[in-house]
Amino acid sequence: MNIQVYQSFLTVVQCRSFTQAAKYLNFTQPTISNHINALEEEYGVILFTRDGKNVYLTQAGKNFVPIAQQLMADYQKSQEVMRQFQKKNYSLKIGVSTQGINFYLLPVLLKLKKEFPELDIEVNRCMTVESTINDAFVQKLYDFAFVHIDVQPLYTKRVQLWNQPMVFVASKELYEQMGENNNIYDYPFISYPASEVYYKHLKSKVDFTRLQSILTFSDSESVLMAVEQNLGIALIPRVKVRKELEQGTLVEFPVKYSGNMPISVLYDYEFNFTLPTKRFLELLKESQEKIKG
Repeated sequence: MNIQVYQSFLTVVQCRSFTQAAKYLNFTQPTISNHINALEEEYGVILFTRDGKNVYLTQAGKNFVPIAQQLMADYQKSQEVMRQFQKKNYSLKIGVSTQGINFYLLPVLLKLKKEFPELDIEVNRCMTVESTINDAFVQKLYDFAFVHIDVQPLYTKRVQLWNQPMVFVASKELYEQMGENNNIYDYPFISYPASEVYYKHLKSKVDFTRLQSILTFSDSESVLMAVEQNLGIALIPRVKVRKELEQGTLVEFPVKYSGNMPISVLYDYEFNFTLPTKRFLELLKESQEKIKG
């Protein structure tokens, strides 16, 4: 039953008139009549007797007054309690250990923002997995930490979300210069300094000691720029170069050199979920299932 019908009932009681109640509530008189009829049909009683313009409460109506007053009081109390939560400025702070995670994360955040337009979302790229974990669980800077290796600190919960394909790529120009050679060991190699993080999942497939490293960069943007300038090949998340591969400006080497890097989300075991952060975790799991499907 709509709470408004109880307000209409109490206003008629106060004004002793359907017409005056309608004016007070800025309704039409038929609307007030419909509200009272709805109550009478709901409870199977007559609440008012009418004698011309005069309106009188029946015994059922008199007994219903304190009930309606309590219902209105409870409703107003619920509004006050919920309003306290509405006034809060909810935020979502995220730390990511590698920029490639954002390609998977962004669609989830866009959906979340549509559902919670006032939600303040902040995503920070950390330099290493270790710094991501430290900032999230020691410094308490983030609500969620996204990492790209299998790691789970004490007193945290971990949900593995996506497997990020890592592929070796070369510019089309360099690939043609090398006679479309598919042997990665014949190419100059653009590397990262933290090989134990970026390459650990390919150690069974690739002998990194045989690669001819000519340049080392700490970030994937610089590595990709070097590849696009025909300086060498590099190991890149496929999602980061999907457009270039489709356009043919970059060439992907055979799958025997490729591998998957797991991406997981970590959060404190005793994390105090709000409605937006709870929904965020639900959307992450939905995204996981969608990608698997």
